[in-house]
Amino acid sequence: EVEPERIIITFGASGAMLLAIIGCFDIGQRIALPQPFYYGYRHAMATLGVECVLFDTSMENNLQPTVADLEALDDPIDGLIVASPGNPTGSMIEASALEALAQYCESRGIRFISDEIYHGITFDESIQEATACSFSEEAIVVNSFSKYYSMAGWRLGWMVVPDYLVEPISSLAHNLYLCPPTPAQLGALHALDCRPELDHHVVRYKRNRDILLESLPQLGFDRFTAPDGAFYLYCHVRHLHEDSVAFCVEMLENANVLVAPGSDFCPNSGQHYIRFSYAGATAQIEEAVRRIAKWRA
Repeated sequence: EVEPERIIITFGASGAMLLAIIGCFDIGQRIALPQPFYYGYRHAMATLGVECVLFDTSMENNLQPTVADLEALDDPIDGLIVASPGNPTGSMIEASALEALAQYCESRGIRFISDEIYHGITFDESIQEATACSFSEEAIVVNSFSKYYSMAGWRLGWMVVPDYLVEPISSLAHNLYLCPPTPAQLGALHALDCRPELDHHVVRYKRNRDILLESLPQLGFDRFTAPDGAFYLYCHVRHLHEDSVAFCVEMLENANVLVAPGSDFCPNSGQHYIRFSYAGATAQIEEAVRRIAKWRA
């Protein structure tokens, strides 16, 4: 359990991430970011003058960071951002690995920020959904009502911070946006009582994921790790095209199916990846598969 006083309601998870970066880092400090990652992190760092230290992850580790990855970095870091389940991969960090990362950072004075906005949207019961709050009181956890609670557009999130950061980050939030919109907060209170309905959405996401897992390999999209959660599938397509941006344009123009180029999420090797989203209705996913099959025939 977390003390209510440590929870700060924010203007979306993006607002929470901005507060974490502004409140915990000085200009020129270094935050490590495992690739692939949600592009908004990097843009926020650049805007605030914080150096982004990119490092690669491996398929063997489900495209998630490990302590060994951090130890291999050339220079010291001041912070680390992780996401589980992640965007664009949908992969999760197992509880033991998350604990190891949190403890490693705490013991070295590295600020650990855990993006947990896709918590609740998980498919593999063998992987325990864990929060960094369980392993370190120094960790900052970011979450949102946009994903599991299906309140995207209401712009409401929250963050859990150490006791000594509550006052400075709250003061910073008040100066940036006063408070999140009251109607959104009232709506969120009702959303907390809608878990049976929301769990039906998760069932749909899993059904959509399973359709892609079965169909995509038959269409040549066979190089990916199965998502553990969220509603994304990150697929290697170098054997199909050298440039993922051009490939996405071709798919849009010829199949009328929109996917995201991996270069949005990974500057180093993203040109060889694309991201599928399966958050929509199952009928839309099935139609997208039919269109891609017709295009690839």
